[in-house]
Amino acid sequence: MTLGAVKTGDIVLADRKGRKFYAVVVARRDRELEVEPIDPRVTYHRVKAREVVGIWRQSRAQTGRLVDAARLSA
Repeated sequence: MTLGAVKTGDIVLADRKGRKFYAVVVARRDRELEVEPIDPRVTYHRVKAREVVGIWRQSRAQTGRLVDAARLSA
């Protein structure tokens, strides 16, 4: 999998040495991600692009217009 669209704060499913785990992306390196595993029993803090199985992007609001519109209609 390519890491071009992965950003800080995204959640990834990684398969490292046969162990699958979910982690939050902390930083991007050249071909690796520095991650913080959600399960505290997992000790891996770096994963390569080939070890990433799935990506869930963090919801990013473009503007505050939706929030403002909700306040006006209430």
